[in-house]
Amino acid sequence: MVFASGGRQPPPPPSPPLSPPSSYQSWQKPSAPKPESLENPGTVEELFNKVRETQPNCFEGAKIMLNKALSNHFQMSHTIHINNTSPSYHFQSIYAGTQKHTATEAYPVLLADLDGQGNLNCNVIHQVSKRLRCKIGADFQPGAQNTPNQATADYRGDDCTFSLTMASPGLATRCGMIVASLLQSVAPRWAVGAELAYQCGYNVPGGQNAIVSMVGRYDNGQSMSCAKIGPTGIHLGHYRKCSDQLQIGLEVETCLRTMASVATIAYQSKIQKGDVQFRASLDTGWRVCGELEKRLQHSPFTFLLSGCMMHKTGQFKMGAGVIIG
Repeated sequence: MVFASGGRQPPPPPSPPLSPPSSYQSWQKPSAPKPESLENPGTVEELFNKVRETQPNCFEGAKIMLNKALSNHFQMSHTIHINNTSPSYHFQSIYAGTQKHTATEAYPVLLADLDGQGNLNCNVIHQVSKRLRCKIGADFQPGAQNTPNQATADYRGDDCTFSLTMASPGLATRCGMIVASLLQSVAPRWAVGAELAYQCGYNVPGGQNAIVSMVGRYDNGQSMSCAKIGPTGIHLGHYRKCSDQLQIGLEVETCLRTMASVATIAYQSKIQKGDVQFRASLDTGWRVCGELEKRLQHSPFTFLLSGCMMHKTGQFKMGAGVIIG
């Protein structure tokens, strides 16, 4: 054995510093949050859909609708509406193709509506590709030569939608209408865009007219606010989902030419256990409307009851109907 001088051993060398645990390092230097991806905002035409879904669809008189599915792709329906002003009958048919782009959408879709006077309305909707959808509609009336027709194309990108609509185009007569719109997502909750409407024809003052409108929408999932502002008017809307059973909608339309405004507040209530849905609305013209829809469980019957009261004129309209199928 070897001893140091003085009978004492030398002090041990200092131990290396301990490294902090990985959990501490991750807490001390947090990772940067990932930016939220922008989604497709839909079309300008769909901006006010949520607001209008809360408003009732009132009718007068008696209505009977019979729906019959002949196969998984073909469905037919008959609608009889009896009232004091204009009783009508409609025969509708819908065909859905076999090309499925989503779990609930199949293309092409063919729709036809024939009324008792021989007027026929036809629409063809087809998803040409993953991003492009086209719609063509035409009306055929007995004894009429110039019937209205319309073609629409929607291109849906990852964060934007471009739509182009041509209504009653006539190259020989140089008349018709073209509407182009663009809606762009600028943030996870914000979307802005513009719409251009151009019309030409002999019945248009000056031979042609163009209107540019700005649109915007804010949507956080529970509530949605949208606006459309142009030189002819202002259109505002707000939708609020209070719960799974209650939704509220507010809509304001202002015409700058006549300086007149109409505001409508509506709500939609659903009772899931009873298969009951009720919608009601009240506007600034003191027009009160309500609609009740009751579906009988384990049966194909759905009963409708609607009423509309106009307090300024004292008129009251009431309707009752049944849907079979």
